[in-house]
Amino acid sequence: MNLSVEFHTDKLPVAYRLCIVSIIKHCLRTGDEQAYLRYYDGNKPKPFVFSVYLNQFRYAGDEILLSGFTLNLSSSDYEFLIPFLNGLQQIHRFQYKDYQFARGLVRYGREQTFQSSSIVVRTRSPLLVEDANGKPLAPSDPNFSEEFHAIASRMSQTLRGKPLSKKVRIDPVSYRKVVIKERNQPFEQAYETGKVQSPYLYFTAYHGIFVLNGHPADLKWLLNTGGGLRNGQGFGHLALEKEVIFGDAVKTAY
Repeated sequence: MNLSVEFHTDKLPVAYRLCIVSIIKHCLRTGDEQAYLRYYDGNKPKPFVFSVYLNQFRYAGDEILLSGFTLNLSSSDYEFLIPFLNGLQQIHRFQYKDYQFARGLVRYGREQTFQSSSIVVRTRSPLLVEDANGKPLAPSDPNFSEEFHAIASRMSQTLRGKPLSKKVRIDPVSYRKVVIKERNQPFEQAYETGKVQSPYLYFTAYHGIFVLNGHPADLKWLLNTGGGLRNGQGFGHLALEKEVIFGDAVKTAY
């Protein structure tokens, strides 16, 4: 399921992704405390992915001034979606630190349907892929596709209780690097005590257009759950551009 939620506000922190996570957690907890504990008791993959569209925004120091934003969220897990939506409908105003948000319209999108084992996707939020040592990988790296598959395989086993039906391959068509600034409470405390030099965490990720190859059911699940790392923190939200039918030419970035 795909949905979009409008929020009215005039500012956000530059590191806004954990602010959005706070909204999602508040909705889920309001809808069902046990569901909240099931998904957020411990560090485990989340069965959803999201991206944020900022309206008429500009940066002003550590804040973003804007005229509201839209939260786009996708998931195929109704044990998450139903309590989340129940909580969302009950709450009209949210508070995160010194920021306040008023919920607007909730819209439900069409399912991304296809039959092909090869599809073209674009990123709605940047794609984050790292190797086993935590080193971020560019789409041009020879290990990028292998690590993308390894991450998807682990997520499938954890969230669906089964492996992928076949190996997933990802090839870049076009892409650009983005460096994401984020912060959390432990990192802020480390900064205040002088243990780190910056109050921000930095993630090197990539926006672009990619070709995904794999079993159609797995590819649909990836569109609903996200690709790469930190999907539940606003990375790896993918949208279907088109199916690749046998004989179609798609030029990759190699």
